[in-house]
Amino acid sequence: MQFLFRKVAKFPKVVIVMVVLLTVVFGFYAGRVGITTDIKSFFPEDHPQVVSYDEINEKFGGADRIMVALTTSDVFSLTSLSTIEQLTHELEQISGVTNVRSLTTIDEIAGSEWGIDVIPLIGEIPTEQQELATLRERVLKDDMYVGTIVSSDATGALHVVEVDPGSSAVEVALSIQELLESIDVTGGQLYLTGTPVLNAVLADSMQADLMKLFPMVLLLVAVILFLYFRNLRGVILPFITVLISVVWTLGLMGMLGKQLSPLNAVMPVLLVSLGSAYGIYMIARYNDELLEGADREKAVSQTLKSVGISVFLAGTTTIAGFASNVSSSITLMKDFGLFTAYGVLVALLISLTFIPALLLLLPVPKKVAAKGGNGQDRTLAKVLGRIAHLVVAKKRSVLVTMAIILVIAVLGIPQLSTDSNFFNFFADDTAPKIAYEMVKDKFSGSESVEIVITGDLLDPDVLHAMENLQTDLEQTGLVGRPQSIVNILQRVNMALNDGDPAFEVLPATRELAAQYLLLMEMSGGEMLEQFLTLDYGQARIQALVRDSSNEATTRLFSEIDMLFAKYFVHLDVEVAQTGIVALLDALASMIIEGQISSLFMALLTVFVIVLLLLRSWEGSLFSTIIVASTILINFGVMGWLGIPLDIVTVLISSIGVGVGVDYSIHIYTRYQEERQKHDPAQSVTNAIIHTGKAIVTNAGSVIAGFLILLLSSFPPFRYFGSLVTMTMFVASASAMLVMPALILLRWERQTTNGKGVVEQS
Repeated sequence: MQFLFRKVAKFPKVVIVMVVLLTVVFGFYAGRVGITTDIKSFFPEDHPQVVSYDEINEKFGGADRIMVALTTSDVFSLTSLSTIEQLTHELEQISGVTNVRSLTTIDEIAGSEWGIDVIPLIGEIPTEQQELATLRERVLKDDMYVGTIVSSDATGALHVVEVDPGSSAVEVALSIQELLESIDVTGGQLYLTGTPVLNAVLADSMQADLMKLFPMVLLLVAVILFLYFRNLRGVILPFITVLISVVWTLGLMGMLGKQLSPLNAVMPVLLVSLGSAYGIYMIARYNDELLEGADREKAVSQTLKSVGISVFLAGTTTIAGFASNVSSSITLMKDFGLFTAYGVLVALLISLTFIPALLLLLPVPKKVAAKGGNGQDRTLAKVLGRIAHLVVAKKRSVLVTMAIILVIAVLGIPQLSTDSNFFNFFADDTAPKIAYEMVKDKFSGSESVEIVITGDLLDPDVLHAMENLQTDLEQTGLVGRPQSIVNILQRVNMALNDGDPAFEVLPATRELAAQYLLLMEMSGGEMLEQFLTLDYGQARIQALVRDSSNEATTRLFSEIDMLFAKYFVHLDVEVAQTGIVALLDALASMIIEGQISSLFMALLTVFVIVLLLLRSWEGSLFSTIIVASTILINFGVMGWLGIPLDIVTVLISSIGVGVGVDYSIHIYTRYQEERQKHDPAQSVTNAIIHTGKAIVTNAGSVIAGFLILLLSSFPPFRYFGSLVTMTMFVASASAMLVMPALILLRWERQTTNGKGVVEQS
């Protein structure tokens, strides 16, 4: 650190100018950072589910589906059908829309003199009541349409909008939303749902929250800093650190074409809280040195010599903790870890170079608050003194209490669940959630599972296997009526037999199947393209999922796997499953796997780094134990309270490791410093009293900053804010209670053993 001080002391103006210039450059690119909510961005580009999803969207279309639902007293009234027709037409005019399926556009297969005709289900809208009643009866008795395009009680109708794979589904969703806001539906109501809609609303909500909450976090942290330092310098210098770290981090993201997501949107708030810590420790120690009579240069030198080491060590372990997320299979979690680690690195470098350079150039403050000089400081010093006395006198009780808390928390971990359903990110009374629940209740759902069959699709055995799978899958109650070429071939066969329902069966031979498909192609109908490739090499089974919760989708895919084994194992075909719900299910699995791997890597990395830098098995082991305990308590509380692991709350463990270890390191390094002059008990007491002030201030600023997230309109952000608050409280309390207790117990046992006394259990 003295080498660093000499360089900074020699060229303070150069350091300042370089930092300012780099901040301007990064600031330019920071403005290019946007927001993405696309679920595919969570996966590597070559992930099997992403590849399958893109393939099916390219070959069949309709993967990025948007639904516009109309609810009214009677869908089959002249007014309602006219509204459906008009809305369908206007939706078709939107750029990026390839197809709109509604009551006024869907086709049916009918027999003709020459074979079959594919004709509109509704040609011209009937005007007579009797005709409308006949149409109503005809549609509602056909399970091809009920639950998929019209509700069983005829009070709801769907417009299924398919988006060109080359267009932005989010942009199309925004255009549709704008259109719907301009339409007045007399006696009815319009609802908009689907994954692209959700992505658009999430992006808007996140942007609005960040614009509102980030300034509030800055203001609150500023107030806390002022209350602690009692001068503007103590506010401005830590703020410089955090603002530079945020600008440089966002700037690097902009340079690399990265975007903020639901997973890393909290990063600016996190960097404000983390970055301020290093400035707090540096300025607090600088003020202490001035009070001891040191001049400006010596005060800066001693600050870097003493607290600079612990700041460097804490920063290094924090960086390692976040960087360990590189082991996660979730792409955005890797990005979160790497960019947060980079932001912490920037804050660390600024604290160790830029702030000392400013302190060397700025005049010494005319007045520095004396240690314990104001009422709040004296109160805090008294509290910390009592904590120190408690730890020294009741070290075993402290450890036993922590052990009990840990056991209770661990018992809640088995109840911990995962949730990757984005619709659960919204409160029940918000428009996206209302639309989602309405479509789920009246229809078969808004998201689909896609089953892709590759092989000889003219083989009657393959077709019968598909039929059996569809039948059994529908009977599970997890999906609406599955659709595929099976249904088309059945309807063709029935049409060729005068519409007799008894003939709604599959063709008996390969030749008949080929003839029926040829008839469909010659008829000009487009429905075949939705389910079969032109070379007859691939077909899809599509089914809307009634419940897209993780529990339901896990059961669904388990059922599908069993049906695969039951009906397709003896056939020469390949069977795969994809779709939005498959992506969500894969994401839930990745959350669990990523949590285990990244947490193990983080703890191991922290242990090794602390061991190498402190050269103390004791400090390294104790720090790791405290961090691991903090994480276990966090998971336990989540389990007991029913808070799921999702794409936001999954970050808590890495934050617990990355930030929580800092407090333990600061306590231990201060203990080592004091141990050169005092006995262990007094060294622990001094470490708690002197370092505890900065820990309480930093933890308070972190907690205050993240409590602001409770004002978010985004439920995961609110959960996240609450959990970070708890994590910081547990981490700081453990550092000031458990770490000293472990140190004292270890010293006591060493002393006892050294006297030749046998340890008592």
